Amino acid sequence: MNYPVNPQTYAPVFTSLKERDWKVLLELFDREDIDEIETDINSNLLLMIPEPCWEDDPFDFLREYL
Repeated sequence: MNYPVNPQTYAPVFTSLKERDWKVLLELFDREDIDEIETDINSNLLLMIPEPCWEDDPFDFLREYL
């Protein structure tokens, strides 16, 4: 197999999922409240997006060149 050199970009799977792992994953996604869980995850992920710092000047690094 020909894998990319940079391990941060891609890492091959070295172990496969065990039968108990498949069972737990199937149970996790085969719930009646999966839509509510998805909504909760999405709303929490949106809260994690950092707000821009309005005090910082994004072009400050150019001042010495202008």
